[in-house]
Amino acid sequence: MKPSRIVFPGFWFGSSTLPQAKAAAARGVGGFCVYGGTARQVKHFAEAVREASPYDHLLICADIEEDLSEIIKDAPPLPSNAQLGAENNTEGSYRKGLISARMARSVGIDWLLSPVVDIGYQSPAFCETPMSVARLAGDYVAGVSNGGALNCVKYFPGVSGILKTLAQMEDAEFVPYKHMFRRCDAIMPSDMVFANIDPAERAMMSDKIIKGLLKKRLNYKGCVVGAPLYKSRIKNEPAAVLQMISCGVEMILAPQNAKDVLDTVEKEFDKGNITEEVIHSISNHELFASKVMTSTAPVFTTKEAFAMAKEFKK
Repeated sequence: MKPSRIVFPGFWFGSSTLPQAKAAAARGVGGFCVYGGTARQVKHFAEAVREASPYDHLLICADIEEDLSEIIKDAPPLPSNAQLGAENNTEGSYRKGLISARMARSVGIDWLLSPVVDIGYQSPAFCETPMSVARLAGDYVAGVSNGGALNCVKYFPGVSGILKTLAQMEDAEFVPYKHMFRRCDAIMPSDMVFANIDPAERAMMSDKIIKGLLKKRLNYKGCVVGAPLYKSRIKNEPAAVLQMISCGVEMILAPQNAKDVLDTVEKEFDKGNITEEVIHSISNHELFASKVMTSTAPVFTTKEAFAMAKEFKK
């Protein structure tokens, strides 16, 4: 068993190197988060690291809020969540998820780290009405799943509730999450501090928010993944990662220094300090990989999938 499997390094086209990524893949990381390449580059990268990996399938993630054009330079943009929300276009939301999954799989990406289900009137929020957000995001997730990709609902407990009381969030921010618990593959906590719940820690490092609120009070039984670490600019990543794991985060995404994080996770696992947590996380990882590998959804060429996106945009 390789504890490194719970870590997903970032790969930034133009600054990261393929030999380093292949070395990380051979070391046993669970996958990668890709940033800033063309469709051709992303596909080549996915093939190269999968060939270097000891696993049957290495997961490749797209860290997006709206669509793949955020991370793939030549990917066509899709209608914004706010536009779909303004039209209450649940059919369009489903189609956005389906086409996003088809584009992703055409370049070797398995996992869309979306949708955002914050309550608001600006993108990437769908709208200001909690139940409408639940319906729109639910249809998006259904589209992603039917397209053969994994999804991830974010950013718990809801960035729009950062100044609200817990009681106020119960009637707003928590609504989409509670309606999607059984449909989502994973939930991503925010990297922000929600002072009315836990004034001392970021949500993704908070025992009160992940174990106390999400898992106990709201009874969520699924996978929890960390917000990409490089965005959070945490100074001591290894210490933060161990705290995240102890709080119930199961997969560590895009650290600034993947080697330090991998060394720490392996060392603490060997000591027996995080054994149970890692075993549980790897079980979820294997479930995700199996779900992708056994999907019967058709895989389109990049040209075909991108053409669907361009037609949808019209």
